[in-house]
Amino acid sequence: MNFIKRAFTSIKRNLGKTCLLFLIVLILCSVISGTISANQAAENTERNLMDNMLTIAQVQLDWRVLEEENPEWWRDPNIMQRIPPEMIERIGALPYVETYDLFVESWGLFSLDLVEYEPEMPEGMYGGGRWVEGEGEFGMSFTVRGGNNPNIFDIEQGLIELVAGRTFTEAEVQNPSNVALVSQAFADVNQLTIGSVMNFRHIIFHRQDDMAWDPDFFTEENIFASQSYELEVIGIFHPLATLNTGNPWDDRDFSMRLSNRIYVTNSFSQPAALFDATARLEVLPDEFRLMEDGSEISPEDWVGIEHFFSLYNANDFPAFREAVAEIVPPHFFVEDAGGNIGAIEAALQSMRSLTQTILWLAIGASILILTLLITLFLRDRKREVGIYLALGEKKRKLVSQFVVEIIVIAFVSIVAALFLGNILSSTLSENMLISDLAAEQDDDRGHFRGIWEDNPFWWQGFINEVDTDEVIASYDVSLTPMTILLFFAIGLGTTLIATIIPMIYVVRLNPKKIMM
Repeated sequence: MNFIKRAFTSIKRNLGKTCLLFLIVLILCSVISGTISANQAAENTERNLMDNMLTIAQVQLDWRVLEEENPEWWRDPNIMQRIPPEMIERIGALPYVETYDLFVESWGLFSLDLVEYEPEMPEGMYGGGRWVEGEGEFGMSFTVRGGNNPNIFDIEQGLIELVAGRTFTEAEVQNPSNVALVSQAFADVNQLTIGSVMNFRHIIFHRQDDMAWDPDFFTEENIFASQSYELEVIGIFHPLATLNTGNPWDDRDFSMRLSNRIYVTNSFSQPAALFDATARLEVLPDEFRLMEDGSEISPEDWVGIEHFFSLYNANDFPAFREAVAEIVPPHFFVEDAGGNIGAIEAALQSMRSLTQTILWLAIGASILILTLLITLFLRDRKREVGIYLALGEKKRKLVSQFVVEIIVIAFVSIVAALFLGNILSSTLSENMLISDLAAEQDDDRGHFRGIWEDNPFWWQGFINEVDTDEVIASYDVSLTPMTILLFFAIGLGTTLIATIIPMIYVVRLNPKKIMM
């Protein structure tokens, strides 16, 4: 009888030991299977999140740190409060950046002819009065958003889509041009079409302490400076971005802001913003117009120039941050539009780290337990080994017989453990992920900070919020060919390693000593 037939005969004859080995391998490999499934699911979910993550970034001033060091930091002329355009261009030239743009907003543009679009109130909500400075005598106040990108950055990022007309030409971007894009909802409520002209009056009032909040103060005689503009509608867009925070007021406000956004070129908005800054500085008290060294604040310093960078891949953020740190002063940092994805990613990484630790512990425990168990089994069969050796059987064939016995039992156990571990993992790891997500999102500072807080991405519409239910729905612990191959490789590999030491015991047995 060859060693393979002897192996199967031995499995049948020692049914109790066979079942014991089967159960132990089943339990150990079920733990290994579950951890592999959970780890692969977390890795796949994290990869999907990163693939779908907005790759928008902005270089911001860390004013909180500066505030702690010196509450009057903003008066210090040696502290750069915003990175200049030439520095933005250097950052935009980095290999990680797909595209970028600079934006200049100008506000305080009043119109007697135009009204804002107001979305329908959600069920159970009631609208309140909207107070805008000067509303009534001067109409509503509007803000225009400039840009240097002829194709419009927000269109390229999928924030809005063009539904009629065109975007800007290169000539309109480079030269002063009174052209604009408005939303379909804004156009409908104001009966605007392509070619329509919107009239605005840019008004700066004499602001005097609490009088600035008195609606009666905003009259013709209290105007400090004003100038008029005409903007031609050349394009109409439809917003694609929505916000689902669970707060209907914030969601509605976001929709309202995006629908009432007026896109212009920086060649229009920058002179308008400079006019605004110059006039407002003139009406400020003297002490607010001076820097720490006594020099006057320049109107150009008051013109807000925002910027956004769009990276090729979310995985480029670490390298991008390092490259930016070599360009900008130390009190600037890169913030991304990750939203709550940072918290979700942290929860997934925590799960991956935990499952990897459990996996290594399970492998180590399996090797130790199986080694001891197989050694005990072989010690009980040493007389059988002595007989085979006395009859002239080669030790390598005996080793091969025992290896076949163990591998056959282990293989059947591994097949069963594959499905059992996957079922257990599906329930346990999902509950663990839900718990981690709740904890991480409570602690994460990058999570949605609300409408009234300083979040440049939220204000502009770059929302990267992912609902926990969406993460759980995408968390798939189903068996894939890669997971199955990996599990069998680890399971059989662990069993083979656990067999090495007992086989050394068999090789060293002396048949004469056994039979005496």
